[in-house]
Amino acid sequence: MPDHESPAPTASPHAGNLYADDRYMVRNPHQVRHLLQAMIDQRAMLTVHPDGRDQSFPSAVLEVDSHGVILDASPVPSVNQSVENASSLLCFGQVDKVTVRFHLHGHHRIDRDGHVAFEAGLPEEAHHLQRREFYRLETPVGDSPYFELPDPDGGKAIRLRVLDISAGGIALLLPAEQSLLKLQSRYTGLLDIPESTPFSTALVVCNLRQQRQPNGVEMTRAGLRFSDLPRGADNTIQRYIFRIDRLRKARSNGD
Repeated sequence: MPDHESPAPTASPHAGNLYADDRYMVRNPHQVRHLLQAMIDQRAMLTVHPDGRDQSFPSAVLEVDSHGVILDASPVPSVNQSVENASSLLCFGQVDKVTVRFHLHGHHRIDRDGHVAFEAGLPEEAHHLQRREFYRLETPVGDSPYFELPDPDGGKAIRLRVLDISAGGIALLLPAEQSLLKLQSRYTGLLDIPESTPFSTALVVCNLRQQRQPNGVEMTRAGLRFSDLPRGADNTIQRYIFRIDRLRKARSNGD
């Protein structure tokens, strides 16, 4: 990842009850309410994904108390119907320009002053970085994003597995004597994240370093930062990170 970013946690290689993202989880109900109230005070927009799918709609936190939270509904009836049919809502917002994400369950439609809204219980936890750094996820081999770069010689696009990913950038692994990427150069390619639609994005190469693999082979690890993420791409990355974290947590707990 880019050299100038603060160190971020990576998934632990050891099995256990904790996983890397836990240090950013807020579980105290008072603190969760404080984050949601801050969204109201700052008039922060919320992006809501029914069942964590690609489909989303813009919303906002309208009310929060010790019992639960009320979200604004969509002006589109079909979207509200999909929200009603969803088993959960994955929500992304910002407090002081730092991303907050949380899951809502047991939501239901209500009438609020003649307008449609959705009410749910207070989320049990919220993910909040608490400082301006990017959480970096080490990607699983069998469920990894890929970055496709055009072949400079005009051949088939070069497809590279993403080793880790954050809202700030990605890391790739290339042959030791690679000539495809150069420091501080900008490249545009296709980022393919599992369970999402691939999107084109530009990245700048921030570091290149040699790395010996377990089999003894020398490779080049490249850290790249996003230069021009398209609209909605940040949410796509966050949803992928959220899904992998939840799977790892479930496995560590024996679920």
